[in-house]
Amino acid sequence: MAEEFALSRLKNPFMEYNGIEICEISLDHSVLKATITDNSENPYGMIHGGLMYTMMDCSAGITARADNHNYVTQNVYVNYLSNVKDKDVIYAEGTVVKRGRSVTIIHSIVRTEEGKLLADGTVTMHRIND
Repeated sequence: MAEEFALSRLKNPFMEYNGIEICEISLDHSVLKATITDNSENPYGMIHGGLMYTMMDCSAGITARADNHNYVTQNVYVNYLSNVKDKDVIYAEGTVVKRGRSVTIIHSIVRTEEGKLLADGTVTMHRIND
């Protein structure tokens, strides 16, 4: 089972640094979890938008690579919808909208454990040579 979705499970030091871990992967969907620390917050004590962006980008990359090809981010469009304080974890989910030969479009969201939507966006992933 550890070999399933091997490209999606590549060691990612940036994810580790930001306390982001993989919860689930399938060919068309992934879920990530971030553990919130003081370093995850903006000056107002809320979750930093950069962490939400990072989670969306990572969920898109993991979901795209589930087809056993390599991808890089081509474009990201994010709507920040809400924010929260005093949360221990947040989640990002990536879902394939369209998988093409060279471009895969992923719908990505960030939410609280209770389901409150914090960010919604679209990530375009470009397939690179394997």
